[in-house]
Amino acid sequence: MKKISCIFISWPVGKEDKPSLSSSVFPLLDCNTLLLLLFILMLGGCSTVPVADRNVSSAGGFWEQDENTDPRFNHMAKRGDEEIGILYAAGNHVLVNGEPVKDTADIENNSFVSTGPQSSARIEFKDDDNICSIQIREFSVGNGYGDTANCEYNIITAHASASTRDTIYHINVSAQRTEITVLRGLLKSSLLIDPAQSAIVNSGEEIILTADSIIGPRPVSYEEIERRIRWRDNYTFYKSEVSWVKVLVGAGVAAGIVAAILRGRSGGSSGGTSQGYDRSDNYPD
Repeated sequence: MKKISCIFISWPVGKEDKPSLSSSVFPLLDCNTLLLLLFILMLGGCSTVPVADRNVSSAGGFWEQDENTDPRFNHMAKRGDEEIGILYAAGNHVLVNGEPVKDTADIENNSFVSTGPQSSARIEFKDDDNICSIQIREFSVGNGYGDTANCEYNIITAHASASTRDTIYHINVSAQRTEITVLRGLLKSSLLIDPAQSAIVNSGEEIILTADSIIGPRPVSYEEIERRIRWRDNYTFYKSEVSWVKVLVGAGVAAGIVAAILRGRSGGSSGGTSQGYDRSDNYPD
């Protein structure tokens, strides 16, 4: 943490002047008071607000997962445990590598994200200067929804793999099958045990992959898509942001408080015998 110090410039003190303990402490008190007020201002200006538009994606794309699932995430352009994005948590049972998360957290490469009952997670990925390749693996059960944006995504489930870019999709995985719905764009899906068996899924289509077979793709209606993604409505994600209006209002109040403190101290030292500094004591006429 950087050390913050205050520098005070005072008039030269004459030989007969004996600064009191209180006068030397007052500048320090003023500094501490100001720092405390600034700290309170920043805290007061921070507020938790909902993520405004969950369908808007950064260049790295995003992923949302329903309750009771735990995929792992790799950013192929990142090394080791480098940060790959930010995670938003909804509900009381969101874990990153076994550690609970409330509201938001940075997510590192090769992390697995677990969601328990009535909980969901959203990850917004970094694009790393237009070099972006995301792998979602060990996705064995549950619902996922994502927008790949400009990133290349590879999703691996218990039965299938899917490769795509610039696509919005929904995926549901159960013990028996993987069901992929494309809302926009297209994606290539393959059987996990036999990648030669593959199919292209276009916008408005759905495909089902089991351990050894491919069903579809087939067209899906808007109503079917709405039913598949309805689970997203059960969750709200929050983020912290600074309200500069609150900060400016608070700054005005703080300035008034500091001015009142300074006026009170200057008033307290006047009257009776002056304890102030007389410049004529040190400078010749």
